[in-house]
Amino acid sequence: CAACHGSNGEGGVGPPFVGLFGSERVIEDELEPVIADREYLARSIADPQAQIVAGFRLRMPENNLSPEEIESVVDYIVELADAGTDE
Repeated sequence: CAACHGSNGEGGVGPPFVGLFGSERVIEDELEPVIADREYLARSIADPQAQIVAGFRLRMPENNLSPEEIESVVDYIVELADAGTDE
């Protein structure tokens, strides 16, 4: 994940994880933005081509993560929701 999303989740060629959970995401070819909730995150990891964030040309590769591993990644992204804020 770090190669594209940054070593600390700050982003790079892929969208940042920091502040992602609960935010609005603009998806290619969709009129309405979506909220990056747990369901969205899990689906995006399990099926990387399902809802591609607008503006990111590099496509996330397919992976063989188990449901438990996906849940761990989602937990990590949730933890980063407030990273870098003063709250």
